[in-house]
Amino acid sequence: MSSDVPRTRGWAPHVPAALAALTLLLGLQLLGTLLVDLAHLPVPGAVVGLVVLLVVGARFPGFARRAEPAGEPLLKHLQLLFVPPGVGALTQWSAVVGSAGPLALAVGGSFALGLVTAGVVLQRLLRRGRSA
Repeated sequence: MSSDVPRTRGWAPHVPAALAALTLLLGLQLLGTLLVDLAHLPVPGAVVGLVVLLVVGARFPGFARRAEPAGEPLLKHLQLLFVPPGVGALTQWSAVVGSAGPLALAVGGSFALGLVTAGVVLQRLLRRGRSA
């Protein structure tokens, strides 16, 4: 193995940093899945795992930094993660067309709600900035 591979410090100095970070992310996903199964939550386990990372990372910033070597490349190539849903939508095109009305309402409604929310937050921040 070449010596230019970034390695972790401290708890696993011989493990490449990206491998340790990926193990951390997968472990948090497993923890999230276990919590979802035990609490019967209607949320994906991966989402709960990321919330755990957010909460623990806010308290202990070094913990969140350990996920960066795996998180950065995943975010850099995020567009590749949209390929499977796109292929699924194309293979189920008849179901998509059959549900066009509700889908359009859901997409349009969520867009409008997000736009209004962003506008309200921006207006409040601008008012707060003027009064400060």
